[in-house]
Formats: sequence, C-alpha cells, structure tokens
Amino acid sequence: MRTRHPRASRLWSLIPALALTWLQPVTWTPAQAHAVITEDSLARQPVQPGQPAQVRLQFNTGVEVKLSRVALVRQGDTEQPVPIRAGAKPGQLLVSLPALDPGDYALRCQVFAADGHLTQEIRRFHVGGPTAGK
Repeated sequence: MRTRHPRASRLWSLIPALALTWLQPVTWTPAQAHAVITEDSLARQPVQPGQPAQVRLQFNTGVEVKLSRVALVRQGDTEQPVPIRAGAKPGQLLVSLPALDPGDYALRCQVFAADGHLTQEIRRFHVGGPTAGK
C-alpha cells in the first residue's frame, strides 16, 4: 500500500479553495454587465391617447443604439418596431411612439450594452382612460 507524502496531502486539500477563488469572479462579473432600465419617463409623463409621444429610458450602462431594438407590444401580443435614438446622457434611449388608443401596452427592449452583452427587458404602461381590470 502506498502512502502519500504529507506535503502532497496538504496540496490536494488546497485545490477546492483555489478553485472557488478562481471561479468567483467568473460567476459574479457577468451579472453586472447587463444593461438594465433604471428609470423611465412613463410615470412622470404618461402617454396621452391620440398623441405621438417620446419615452425616455435610462439604462445603468452605455448602450449601442445602432445594435439595439425596441418594439411596441399591443394587445394580442402584436409587435411593431419603433424608432429609437440616443438621449442626452450616456445609457439613455429616446423611444418615439405613434399616436395610441387608450389601453395597455408594453415596450420590449433588446439592448446591446457597450461592453457587448445583449439584454432583453419589458416595460408595461397604460394609455389614458380607466385601466384594464378595474
């Protein structure tokens, strides 16, 4: 029967700790890299029925506007691409909406962060009149 050298046993006992130290940055870093909406203008400036509107979306990181897409989601899950452009601040998108009838809508955002990560997020909103279900 072979016996291990005491130094070899100590070395093998360090491997799990070293592996956890090496893996920690790998599992933690990507979560911070996604572009997430931190603020929007929908609460302070609700979309009015029958009038085109501009919605401001603020993200927690810079976004590549030319590689990002926003779609207006209507009742029945029909989607319509809407124009977007860069806002005045880094990470800000301005979304142009057509005139909308009263009802419930959503913005489906597919945003390409400046660091290369693609993120999808949905922002729901209501246009004029009583809300659905009330």
